[in-house]
Amino acid sequence: MKNYFVVKNLYNYEKVISPPKNLDKSLTTVYITDNDENVNLSKNLGWDMSFKTELFINELDTFNRRKNISYINAFPVKVFPKLSDASFIFVCDSNIVKIWDEYNVFISLCKPEHCLFVVSGYYKGVRDNIEAECNASMTRRWSYNHNSIKKATERYKKELISKGINISKLSIASAKYIGWNINHPSYNHLSNVYYNESLTHLQGNIILTYMSGIYSNLIYNYYANDYSTGIVNKHNYSA
Repeated sequence: MKNYFVVKNLYNYEKVISPPKNLDKSLTTVYITDNDENVNLSKNLGWDMSFKTELFINELDTFNRRKNISYINAFPVKVFPKLSDASFIFVCDSNIVKIWDEYNVFISLCKPEHCLFVVSGYYKGVRDNIEAECNASMTRRWSYNHNSIKKATERYKKELISKGINISKLSIASAKYIGWNINHPSYNHLSNVYYNESLTHLQGNIILTYMSGIYSNLIYNYYANDYSTGIVNKHNYSA
């Protein structure tokens, strides 16, 4: 069985680039997009597999576009069935020029007993919790969705606290770098939790952080000390 590194680029949100530098060579790289030009470009740039999906074409609404990205994040095999022979599928954004050094350590520590793999530790101190992440969303490019983000965050806080979980100790998980064990008995449940929450608001970092507390026995959360060695491109436009 293979381990896949999957990126997605819908609506020409990103420039088509080569697979990230510094990526573990054992991973089979996969580029998912929605047009033939990007398929051809990605093939020529060295991606092992390139695939055009027509599931999400002609969508103009900004939030609906983000829901479509979340669908790929949650259900990569439904989008590209050839991934069904996977052991683990690592899903990332397509603007990564160079993967940060600890990423390969992270994937080496992912084991079959876990269903979802996340990374945290990008923020430090008082910035590193879901309340701070919610507040920061007011001024970012997704501020138009802030009321929904805030409502969901309050719901998450209530549930986490009711289970005795200290929300100040839950480091923010990154929606940019996730992985799935698609053969785990809990995959269908966790992937649906992630996607259904993504239908209510667009703050994937907060969703994954909430899930890392509620489903800590099913989620491997790697706390990275240093992301500075990674390089990413700017998006083609704000969304």
